[in-house]
Amino acid sequence: MPKIRYYISGHGLGHASRSCQIINTLRRRHGDIAVEVVSDAHEWFFRSFLDPSVSLRRAQLDIGVLQLDSLRMQEAQTLTAYREFLPQRQLLAAAEAASLRAERVSLVAADIPPLALAAARQAGIPGIGIANFTWEWIYADLVARYGGFDDVLTSVREDYRQASGYLRLPFHGPFPEEVPSEELPLVARSARLSRAQVREHLALAPDQRLALISFGGFGLADFDFSALARLRDWVFVSEAGLSTEAPNILTLPPDTLAYPDLVGAADVVVTKPGYGIVSEAIVNGTAVLYTSRGAFCEQALLVAGLERYARARGISNEKLLRGDWGEDLEALLRQPLPTATLACNGDQIAADRLATLAREPGTFA
Repeated sequence: MPKIRYYISGHGLGHASRSCQIINTLRRRHGDIAVEVVSDAHEWFFRSFLDPSVSLRRAQLDIGVLQLDSLRMQEAQTLTAYREFLPQRQLLAAAEAASLRAERVSLVAADIPPLALAAARQAGIPGIGIANFTWEWIYADLVARYGGFDDVLTSVREDYRQASGYLRLPFHGPFPEEVPSEELPLVARSARLSRAQVREHLALAPDQRLALISFGGFGLADFDFSALARLRDWVFVSEAGLSTEAPNILTLPPDTLAYPDLVGAADVVVTKPGYGIVSEAIVNGTAVLYTSRGAFCEQALLVAGLERYARARGISNEKLLRGDWGEDLEALLRQPLPTATLACNGDQIAADRLATLAREPGTFA
């Protein structure tokens, strides 16, 4: 039986979200292929969205970007943390390579820990990166601004060049030119419940508008949500625990409703530009009120995608944190619907491609 080991970065939820979508589709379409996930992303997320036939091993194989919350990155600390990780990197790569050989894994997929691709090369099996960016691109910008971390950038750069190929998602940054790449359509989770079903579950009145507050795996600090009580025509929903008694704010446990159903039922998602929520807003036709997440390279590409394929409007961090959302929410809903469309079957294309590669190694041109 062919076997795929899928390594997933623990940074935020976007990597895990799109990877689960691909893996679940792979298991449905190619049930003869076994899949194992290796990740340090939130375990509750995998319990909620990953096919239960897929085994999960907890392990951290990259650093991602350290953050105080969804809007504030710890850039210098990230580079320092990766430098401290470097002495372990060679041992970890060798251990993973030995495990890949011992368990007769056919193919490595990675979104997008660089070490996983180096381990695949050491094990003598194909390693395929699936993402819209590499940490090399992100770290190159940080090193250019902070200096003195060339060892970090060199290690990441060398690991990414060990890949057999890349499947690049829309809104992607640069990838290693030496490694062949193929383009994927959008990968995103679609709502399964209707808008009416979700609104009935939330006990919303027909004239109430619904906004989903979505700030990923890092949350949102330093914000008094009670300011939203003034927006009486709106109901705000979040899965994060919010310290407020405002009557129009609902906090839902993560297993209450599937997140794509909340996205599909919302009039607006209030968020920062991350791949997971951007892709789900586009595929579900939901408007997005977004705020900057700082100097993160991926942001400009995601915003450009949002403004082309969805109704989208920016709001400053200052206005967001003081709860001054009313004017921007109303202006956003007055925007015309987008005319541009984007194929959203990337999970099927990726699943079929990985299945072919697992059965016939060496077929990535």
